[in-house]
Amino acid sequence: MNFLRNVILILGASFLGMGTLVTTIFATTGGAGAFLLIPIFFAVIGIVFLVAGIKMLIADKKIKAKGTKYKAKIYSYVDNTSVVVNGTFTVNCKVHFWDKNGIEKEAIIPTGFTRGSNEYPIGMTIDIYEYEGRYDFDKHSVRSEILDREDELMDDKPVDRAQVRMTAISCQSCGITYEAVAGYSASCPYCGHKINAPEV
Repeated sequence: MNFLRNVILILGASFLGMGTLVTTIFATTGGAGAFLLIPIFFAVIGIVFLVAGIKMLIADKKIKAKGTKYKAKIYSYVDNTSVVVNGTFTVNCKVHFWDKNGIEKEAIIPTGFTRGSNEYPIGMTIDIYEYEGRYDFDKHSVRSEILDREDELMDDKPVDRAQVRMTAISCQSCGITYEAVAGYSASCPYCGHKINAPEV
């Protein structure tokens, strides 16, 4: 999400800057006539992008400011098929952690990393924040701290359906609705998009 937000902010600033500059040039030279609407249109598009980017920035900051903090283990990385950088998908970090009730949970957190660059080592501990079903992490908190019952967080056991709740979620990518384990990440059975299933 951070990567997408940054792209939107850069596009907004670029469109607004270019639109304002050309509008100012046309207005001071007294020419352009009806063509003056084109740079004004660019400036308006820039403002729309900037407003959207700022809203995303505020929402992301709210996760850390108001969210619940957990110590999590970096479990693996999964491709984020919705974002391509230099011809390759970015990767999201899959973490496992204990919630306030001592139940193992899993979350997918967008990183903006491309595979093989800037990835944090698997098995490291990281601080994550959860607020209203959205997750973020503190990139400066990566450390080699050993957590209580860490071996359970890092094993590859299947989810015990008797100890979890199921919830219906809608895929943000293709719109299909499917059943997933609440508090865990899930892959859409139709398009493969990764999503965090909210608590119920």
